[in-house]
Amino acid sequence: MKFQNTSTAEIGKISESLKAKDSHGYNEISVKILKLSSPFISSPLNYIWNKLLPFGIFPFRLKYAEVAPLFKKADKKDVSNYRPISFIDCIF
Repeated sequence: MKFQNTSTAEIGKISESLKAKDSHGYNEISVKILKLSSPFISSPLNYIWNKLLPFGIFPFRLKYAEVAPLFKKADKKDVSNYRPISFIDCIF
């Protein structure tokens, strides 16, 4: 499988399409901060992705997730009334 290189404009469009939230993943960088810094980090991210993807390399640290219990309904003391949610890092 051959990958096409991404462009800085493509990364900028992706960052604009993200919902600006305060939630964050393992790296503690919120989507809101990433969107604000997009004009400054799109070019370096483009370079990194274009170097890594042809080799099938995905950064190990971006595979981490922060898992937290989310209450569903009924008795808060019953563990079965919670479900796990994962906060993953967002780097476009």
